[in-house]
Amino acid sequence: MRKILFILLAALLLLTIGCAPEMETTGVITHGEAESDGTDSITALRQLAATDPVAACDLGLRYLRGDGVPQNSWKGVESLRAAAEHGDLQAQSALGKIYLSGLEEMGSDPMEATKWLRLAAGQGDRQSEALLKKAEEARKKRLNGYVDPSSYGYSSRWYWETPYRYGWNNGLWTAP
Repeated sequence: MRKILFILLAALLLLTIGCAPEMETTGVITHGEAESDGTDSITALRQLAATDPVAACDLGLRYLRGDGVPQNSWKGVESLRAAAEHGDLQAQSALGKIYLSGLEEMGSDPMEATKWLRLAAGQGDRQSEALLKKAEEARKKRLNGYVDPSSYGYSSRWYWETPYRYGWNNGLWTAP
């Protein structure tokens, strides 16, 4: 009984501590053999992001995570949009997920999510195909509550069809 208890405790200790040290994100980008402090690498990544969609996607994800750069969701989405507009599959998929679920103060936008997920699914991304169905359902739910203002007819109709049409006349509320 003691041996079994000891083995269970040892297994539990190994599971909680782990067999390998945890990897931490340092924000350092390695270029071949050389490794730097990360500052010049991020600057190089920003310059490369202006012309390369894959670099723009990487920079956008770094901004969203705060990996090597200060966390900034606005710049992250902006970089992801630049990459997605140039056809980067990972950026299109990420934008679709962000717009479907919402990010920080930005609520969900099923219309935009459908747009980006449709583009990613068109390139063969299976996960985007599954999420596209959810985005289209959310889009339909949002559109079902929409009422076309032109269906109201002329602008004063709301006033004349109300049961209480009082007006201010000589200091009193009176019915017409």
